[in-house]
Amino acid sequence: MKLSKVILLFLVTTLVITAFVVPFGSATAVKSRTIQQQYPEKPPADPFQARLIPRNSKIYIAPIQPEDPTNLKAEGFEHYLAAALRKKKVPVLIVADRTQADFIIEGTANQKDPGWAKKVILQDFRKSTSASMTVTNLRTGVIAYADSSDRSSANRGLRSSAEKLAKYLKRKIEDDAKKS
Repeated sequence: MKLSKVILLFLVTTLVITAFVVPFGSATAVKSRTIQQQYPEKPPADPFQARLIPRNSKIYIAPIQPEDPTNLKAEGFEHYLAAALRKKKVPVLIVADRTQADFIIEGTANQKDPGWAKKVILQDFRKSTSASMTVTNLRTGVIAYADSSDRSSANRGLRSSAEKLAKYLKRKIEDDAKKS
């Protein structure tokens, strides 16, 4: 008698799960497929050509997200990055409207205060910063460049990481110009 109740309970729960969970799961799968962005052009077959960033390309800097959502000390890193691109004379045009851009810079940033041991033992009061960015071609969807910066004792905080990222982006654009 008890065994038949257990079997009946198992069958009912299986039917309920099948009736409610499977349609929701398939709906989210369909929804996630429709969210994918469509790019107007296909990427070139040559990997080098696909990753080129030409001089004077228009670049939009998206709001940079903090690596840790609870630590908001790195908010506004996109401003440091824009200033660093100007300071390092990176040959790009920064635009304020994404629809006018050829490329988009997206990424994350983080800043941490030194711990008590670092302050007391090492007498080092400098902050640790880390940042990463990707430069994506908005026409083809190809990630043309990606880099990260990790500064354990940054004299100027987030500015140091932004300047490092800008310096290496400039080097990449100049190398692309020489190779093509």
